[in-house]
Amino acid sequence: MADSRINPTNYDAIPTYSDKREECVHAVIETPALTRHKYAFVPTYGIFMLKQTLAEGLTWPYDYGFVPQTLADDGDPTDIIVINDAPTFTGCLLEVRILGGILLKKNGVVNNRLVGCLKKQDGVTLKTDAFEKLSDVPKDTMEGIERFLVEYSVEEGNKIEYKGTCSRKKAFAMIEEDRKRRKKRTQ
Repeated sequence: MADSRINPTNYDAIPTYSDKREECVHAVIETPALTRHKYAFVPTYGIFMLKQTLAEGLTWPYDYGFVPQTLADDGDPTDIIVINDAPTFTGCLLEVRILGGILLKKNGVVNNRLVGCLKKQDGVTLKTDAFEKLSDVPKDTMEGIERFLVEYSVEEGNKIEYKGTCSRKKAFAMIEEDRKRRKKRTQ
């Protein structure tokens, strides 16, 4: 007999911020870079489910996931794209430096995406170490990410409105709004 309370993972226990200074957030990767499959975490079962397969020729350009203990306007945890040198894997927990956000509306509902890169590591240099804000990301990289987010959503049959980008400061304000929204919902 199935128990609807089954949840072998506890992503809700992961704090939003990975350090006391609140400079880096945790990100749980749902969809790794370079795959055609899109995965989504199903909280009821505590597992990742294949949500869709992208059209041939389209792959996720970077790791894509969510920030724990947040709730965005669309009813899901806050989305995040992590620019990194190599793909990780579904369910991987990352410490991410926020660079800013991409502002979108999907079918009339705010559906913003945070953009970040891995926390700097001692002894290892990554190409993203120099990025502190979105304007540090090469223009063609940002245009590719923005185009991908619009194109894959349109392929799903959604109406997408690209509203631009926002600063790191505004992205952190969005995280705080989404944390408050989640806290209200769980009380």
